[in-house]
Amino acid sequence: MIRSVLALAAVFALSGCGLMGSAPEQELDDLIVGVHYVGITVPDVEDSGRFYEAAFDVRRMGESELSLAGMPADLRPEGAEQARSLLLRSPNAQVRLMSFEGQDYSAPRDISAVPVQGPGIIHVCFQAIEEMGAYARAIAAGASTIGDPEPVALSSRNPVKYGYITDANGIVTEVEEVDVSQLDLPEPPKNPIRMRHVAFATPDLDRMVSFWSAFLGDQEPRRIGSWFSISGENVDAVSGIPGSEIEMAWFQLRNLEIEIAQYHSHPTKLPETPRPLDAPGYNMVVFDVTDLNAAQDRLLEAGGTLIEGTGSLDGATIIFGRDPDGNLIGLQSLPKSSIYSAKNFADQGI
Repeated sequence: MIRSVLALAAVFALSGCGLMGSAPEQELDDLIVGVHYVGITVPDVEDSGRFYEAAFDVRRMGESELSLAGMPADLRPEGAEQARSLLLRSPNAQVRLMSFEGQDYSAPRDISAVPVQGPGIIHVCFQAIEEMGAYARAIAAGASTIGDPEPVALSSRNPVKYGYITDANGIVTEVEEVDVSQLDLPEPPKNPIRMRHVAFATPDLDRMVSFWSAFLGDQEPRRIGSWFSISGENVDAVSGIPGSEIEMAWFQLRNLEIEIAQYHSHPTKLPETPRPLDAPGYNMVVFDVTDLNAAQDRLLEAGGTLIEGTGSLDGATIIFGRDPDGNLIGLQSLPKSSIYSAKNFADQGI
């Protein structure tokens, strides 16, 4: 219990060291209890796996052929019966790389990876101690910078430097480098790097905040930028977008945060149809739930939609739905014995 309390204190200290507004202390939800993994479509899981290993010290947990036969028909890419899957684990969360058969990723495509300003699932964030040099490691592993070639401090009071990078496929990752000596932590982090959040960009932040608050059990988010947008030359140096004006919100799950951003300076429109599963970039967020029926009802009551047809994935039932922006959400209950389960993470990776 003491260890759990210390871990939670460290989570909120590390979360609070960024650009965050405050929210009252609140209990975490007992229905939506974590994130199993964030899915990413890539041309080659081996190539991308090597990049994440070199840049962010993730561990390979399982490589397999992922059958699409058990997924709802509306989600299955045309002509694809299976995908190559590689699960990569950080101390607190996971990404699942997927490469779909029959897709020529070398040919020009109508849909590319989602840019910094969205809309859609725009990035995952790795937060590392400054001494690790995660940003430089990512560049050495083949990433390209989006903004400034070095991580950027947004203020002298904030012990964090930020940077956005893209991999060889144009997929965005955020890197945060933390000067831990400037934080009043109850004990030092036991892991030098962890996944901080998965981020969404939206043309309507209020609508998305309303949805996620209800979906996560009436959680009140931390918000910033409601009165004055996040802006300035240092913000531009991170985003790579001149004149950036951003409003943001965060929700805390047990093992990962949900970040939502709206670029007021660069409005985006939602696509007429949702992104296909085989489009390069982030394709889904799969949540750990304690009751599938209750979670399905919660999703609908919050303003989401369901995809017709219950699926089967990794030996367990999965329900797919979408948030109001059309982002793909999976609801699944997995035992700790499954490598895909969010129950494998102790103390939030701190």
